Amino acid sequence: MNPSVIVTTSHRATPELIARAETWAQRLDAPLVPRDDSLPKLAARYSATGFLVVGPERVTYHEPATGLEYFFHPGMAKVRLHNCKRGHEDPMLQAMDLQPGEHVLDCTLGRAADAVIAAWKAGPEGRILGLEKARILAELTIDGLEHYVDPSRELTALLRRIEALWADYNDYLPTCAADSFDVVYFDPIFDQPLHKSQAMAPLRALADASPLSPDALSEAQRVARKRVVIKQRKGTILWQQLGIDKVLSSAASRIEYGIVIPA
Repeated sequence: MNPSVIVTTSHRATPELIARAETWAQRLDAPLVPRDDSLPKLAARYSATGFLVVGPERVTYHEPATGLEYFFHPGMAKVRLHNCKRGHEDPMLQAMDLQPGEHVLDCTLGRAADAVIAAWKAGPEGRILGLEKARILAELTIDGLEHYVDPSRELTALLRRIEALWADYNDYLPTCAADSFDVVYFDPIFDQPLHKSQAMAPLRALADASPLSPDALSEAQRVARKRVVIKQRKGTILWQQLGIDKVLSSAASRIEYGIVIPA
């Protein structure tokens, strides 16, 4: 056995937990092993890189060799949602010019924090579809959108309204009809990380780091009825590479948004 990912459980697993782990193993087409030792020792025994650990509280992905640990949570979505409800302008929503009832294709879903804010603005009549290429991120986010329960009922309801697929936007965009979404959104991994954002480190380590290509942007413009929005670190060279000259930024933020209006 030489898998890259193995499914196991937390220690002292109950029959219910083992059954959930079996479901995850089938979902990932990965082997399931009993939790009879520490993760580093299991990694050595099975020559595995990562473990999806099914526990009573949550499902967590671990890479013992690097110390990486990742599990689904809404991230900054709760703070941003609170600010939006207090009347503060969210820069992403401003860049999208998103209106109630509109449809958004989030091509880089991650842990769905941006999608939550889009779902709030688009409302019950809107539609938010997220794509995530990285398998572990995709599966944990899909599971979290279905099962995560936040103390805020509103946030929990927003999570349930987001659709998610394990998919590469380079493959998915060509299958979409022209003008099938109001906004197509990208949040590619930044070419240089924001060093203070340590909470993003596990997500950055697992996410696909491929840059946004001119071909993908062209497809996004075909699919977007209203605009394409790209989130990046301030000062990125991506704007020059893609020929984007409309950028929303502020002096108070290290993030900016490129905006492309389809012809």
